[in-house]
Amino acid sequence: MGLTSSLFAGLSGMKTNEFRMDVIGNNIANVNTAAYKTDRVTFQSQFSQTFSFGTAPSGTIGGTNPLQVGTGASVGTMSRDFSMGAPELTGLKTDMAIQGQGLFILKGANGGQFYTRDGSMHFNSENFLVSSQGLFLQGYNTDENFNLNVGPLNRIKIPVGEITTATLTTSAQFRGNLDNNASVPPTDTLSLTAATRPVLTSTPGGRFFTDLLGAVPATGADNLTVLRDVGGNQLFYDDNIITLASAQKGGATLVPTDFVVGTTGATLDDFNQWLTEVLGIQTNGTPDYTANGVANPGITMTANGEIQIVGNIGHKNQIVLGSNAMTVTTGAGLTAPFSSTPFQFEANVSGTATLEAQKAALGDSVRTAYTAYDSVGNPIDIQIVLVKQTVDSTGGTVWRFFAESPDSIPPLNGDGSFNADRTLGTGTISFDASGNYLNGTNLTVSVFRDGAGSLTPQTIELDFSGMDSLNLNHSITLLSQDGFPAGTLADFSIGEDGIITGTFDNGLMRTLGQVVVATFRNYQGLVAAGETLFTGGPNSGEAIVKAPLELGAGSISAATLELSNVDLSREFINLIISSTGFSASSRVIQTSDRLLNELIALSR
Repeated sequence: MGLTSSLFAGLSGMKTNEFRMDVIGNNIANVNTAAYKTDRVTFQSQFSQTFSFGTAPSGTIGGTNPLQVGTGASVGTMSRDFSMGAPELTGLKTDMAIQGQGLFILKGANGGQFYTRDGSMHFNSENFLVSSQGLFLQGYNTDENFNLNVGPLNRIKIPVGEITTATLTTSAQFRGNLDNNASVPPTDTLSLTAATRPVLTSTPGGRFFTDLLGAVPATGADNLTVLRDVGGNQLFYDDNIITLASAQKGGATLVPTDFVVGTTGATLDDFNQWLTEVLGIQTNGTPDYTANGVANPGITMTANGEIQIVGNIGHKNQIVLGSNAMTVTTGAGLTAPFSSTPFQFEANVSGTATLEAQKAALGDSVRTAYTAYDSVGNPIDIQIVLVKQTVDSTGGTVWRFFAESPDSIPPLNGDGSFNADRTLGTGTISFDASGNYLNGTNLTVSVFRDGAGSLTPQTIELDFSGMDSLNLNHSITLLSQDGFPAGTLADFSIGEDGIITGTFDNGLMRTLGQVVVATFRNYQGLVAAGETLFTGGPNSGEAIVKAPLELGAGSISAATLELSNVDLSREFINLIISSTGFSASSRVIQTSDRLLNELIALSR
């Protein structure tokens, strides 16, 4: 081989250690680079020059080993340590670190994908999350109902301060107690003068007639413009406005409401139907009381031309109409009404002067109210009255609820007249003899929102399963309802599963998207693209897109960055070892040079 072989062997040693020094220097330079992964180089011997392959043993010779001399060293492998670096809390919500396997997915300008462990993301001018290189972070978006679209990857946008949303109420849960000792309204020996429901009739001065002598009582089919008082004077003209001005129901004042003669309705039946609706009298779904000689809830005409109002059971449903509860004004027409107060109502329920007397005669009841929301976030005031209806033979009780809302906007009637119905529905809830909730009927109520620009009708499921009926005072409160008013996205957070949850200033929380990660069968096969970015390589395998925490993928730690995993102490040791190897290899070259000089000197 000669001395020249040792020269080249020493040179190869210098080159390999020089290469290792480059790797160590790069590692040390990136000791503070977020998510940097340490590189490592290993050496291998170069091919060997073989002088003898050796001989096999025989009966006379024990055998000889091969005779080979190496020609130096070369770089064997370059590997990257993908172990996780220490996490550092940054406090920035857009910073993310992956705890475990996986890399963030970024999309380049030409559509190609890059991968990185560096989660130092930030917003661009359009509220998209981008990397420090300006590449778009990839993940799953949501549809208009904030449902996650698990499919093709898209840019992730968090439009803080840009989007608004509202959620309509579809359910309401209540809890509390209905007093088991409450009185049940009697219904078997009642007349209209001692009724269990609010009964109002017009006084003799408020009767309506249809002839000039005031002698023929009016009926529901008569037009309002033909109605006369006892003196034969015409009471109403087209466009006159009848205003329900100061009505009370269960102690609460009702919102003033107008009936326009000829527009809202034309006949007494139309007026009575309108009055039934604005007073919130439930006429459907309630028990039939006529078998007991008691009028059913509603508004009818008596034989002498009086208007009779029968409300629903329960003292919280009691209707009070004073002498000036209804007034009449001119309206759009030119003709003024004959009288501004043609309606005179008086209560016709005996023995209801005190609260306890009302409870006994009308039925003990309790009222609760809560605010629901339509599909565009408008508030809807919903009021519920519960009345103890019956006690069965086993001691169990049945309570009836009445739901109404002044914000219900029903569609127009078939003839184009206005509909003012504030009733939402009625049903029952049952308790056993121990006061435990059993079941309910007709628990779904409907709110009409015609003309409000929102979904109509809006159905709301009432849940009374959290109620008891014990010998305690009434107490009923709203536990929860799932609606929200309109609100603007105010903040966000990123969970361990990569789900981005937005918080709106109305308290609503909705999913805005999900950050996903890519895993590889061989991370060592990834090709470094600079700036802590990687691309897939021939030996890395295809990227497998996963949600965090799915099938071995790591979790996302928000407001955290992964630090470099460079071990400085190890790098300094490798630095010493590499410099020593470099020096030793240079000594081989120096020694071989002296020996060659000695040989040259022999020829002189």
